[in-house]
Amino acid sequence: MISSNFFEKGDEARMFWRVNESFGELTGDVSRSYNTVFKQTDNYKIQCTYTIDEYGVINRKDVLKNITDKTINITSLKSRFVFEGGEYDVYTQYNNWQTESMGSWQNLVTGVTASCTSTRSTQNAAPIVALWSRQQNRAAVIHLLPNCSWEIKVTRVGLPQRLSKILVEIGPIDYNMNLEVAPGEEICLPEIICYETCNKIDLDCYKLHNYMHTNYPRRELPIIYNTWMYRYTDFTPELLLNQAELASNMGIEYFVIDAGWFGKEGAYWFDTVGDWSENPVGGLRGEMKQFSDNVRNMGLKFGFWMEPERASASSESVKKHPEYYLKSNSKDMYFLDFANADARNWMLETIVNLIDMYGAEYIKFDYNDDLFYDEKRTSFYRYYTGFDIFMSELKKRRPNVYLTGCAGGGERTELANYTRYDSFWPSDNESPYSEMKMYKETILRLPPQGFERWTCIHSLEEYEDFYKPFTAESHKPYNRLVACCDAWWYDIAGVHPSYLEAYHTCGPIGFSCDLTKISEADRKCFAEFIASVKKKREFWKKAVARKICDTDTVTVFQYSDMNLTEIVLNIISNETLQNGITVYPVVDDKKLYIVNGERKMRGKEIIELGIDVPINGWKEMSKIELVEVK
Repeated sequence: MISSNFFEKGDEARMFWRVNESFGELTGDVSRSYNTVFKQTDNYKIQCTYTIDEYGVINRKDVLKNITDKTINITSLKSRFVFEGGEYDVYTQYNNWQTESMGSWQNLVTGVTASCTSTRSTQNAAPIVALWSRQQNRAAVIHLLPNCSWEIKVTRVGLPQRLSKILVEIGPIDYNMNLEVAPGEEICLPEIICYETCNKIDLDCYKLHNYMHTNYPRRELPIIYNTWMYRYTDFTPELLLNQAELASNMGIEYFVIDAGWFGKEGAYWFDTVGDWSENPVGGLRGEMKQFSDNVRNMGLKFGFWMEPERASASSESVKKHPEYYLKSNSKDMYFLDFANADARNWMLETIVNLIDMYGAEYIKFDYNDDLFYDEKRTSFYRYYTGFDIFMSELKKRRPNVYLTGCAGGGERTELANYTRYDSFWPSDNESPYSEMKMYKETILRLPPQGFERWTCIHSLEEYEDFYKPFTAESHKPYNRLVACCDAWWYDIAGVHPSYLEAYHTCGPIGFSCDLTKISEADRKCFAEFIASVKKKREFWKKAVARKICDTDTVTVFQYSDMNLTEIVLNIISNETLQNGITVYPVVDDKKLYIVNGERKMRGKEIIELGIDVPINGWKEMSKIELVEVK
């Protein structure tokens, strides 16, 4: 469906792009050179350059250049793919607060659209589409890396004599777009990554993971403590130092102060964003520098929360520099104008000064509002371009600072931001069960290393189990873990430690809760787990993920290197309806493996017979490890 030959078949420019501008619509034949397709008009030149890796992953970059001596106005600018007519299903993902990465297939009848008009790049939808041909039993998977407000549109287009084609358009959304392009200026369309798959379970997402690892390797997978789900903004230095001591003993590496350290006396934190100076009577009582020093003395790295994109109307920043901000049409809120070089440089200096003041090595960037209307009518292209410059400069000036991306949860989790941030706070719904559902869909469009796993739990000590109808044993008390299942601790549920281990696999590990409420025995177990993760951190940094099975009752994840020399299988019981399962992992049929350090099996034998695995209790995990025998 998609291959390097795809770009060599068509001759008509409208097969590759849709461009409407002040002089008309793009039509006519294209020209070609090596890995390049281009079309030149009297006013502009548009060019598609593509590469393909050894696993068939295509990277497509399109650029439009104004070749005149006057400004031209672009009202529509899309990359296109054209497929043969037939019967298709389309996969897209809905994305919103606490309902991130809700993916589903739908039958293509007339058209399917996914779009985002916000400056938060995955508000309402995620930038992925998969087009499954029911006739060919394969799919084209297409990812967009947003550099503007975007749209992906799949349409069945009618042709004469009852024929049809399938048209995929991907790029800046047309809503309110009238982009002025100066003489000689180049406009970059959103980068595209695409490949084929015959696997409808996970869309061969390992290909994407490997591509991103190769081009944008992770520098670390940290162990983090964040204060937010502990007491939100109601804390004191003494309470947090107690948490920091326990965190250090568990092997946690970063201690992060979330919202609550800044602002004005008596003001709600949400209404004080924009003025990034310490609240002298807030939770830390003006002692944040001393607190950060104490944390470092415990062997932890210090970090803090910020929201640079947004400012309250009552903030001193807006009053002092109104020219740096854009006004929301619907709320009493302002947004930093990243298209304004003075504005972004001012914010950059603010952040760098805070990093240096507190010796910070971690920042959680949040973004808790939406700006939908672009007054400059560029589909926020200028805004995104400025934001990219801002993030690049920040990383250049303070390269050792770990950056987490958050946007009211997961409303900027996508591949373009994956190149800017080290990882993402994926949701404010901290239920391990809800986040596992999100994770299963998110890895279809993001490497697992970008998905932070936040555990918010308490231990119930001396819990007495009265349900023993088939035994004469006395009711012995024991410990049980309960987890937060929303954003506020209103809803909780029991969780098994092995489920948490599965949930924590192959990503940054976070704790955000009262560590004093976790029993000493449970803290010891987590410390041992953290130590084991650190021993294999190099493997986890580069591992690719697969979904081998995903049903209502059982989910099986496979993690491995690309050469399939080391493989970890997590078998998770969603419901207990069977005693065991035969798992068929992806292995190299020519290799000899040792299974769980005991049994030797040939890859060919594993492919033919599978591996029998017992199913543990309700919502528990079984693990299988395979290592090549040299």
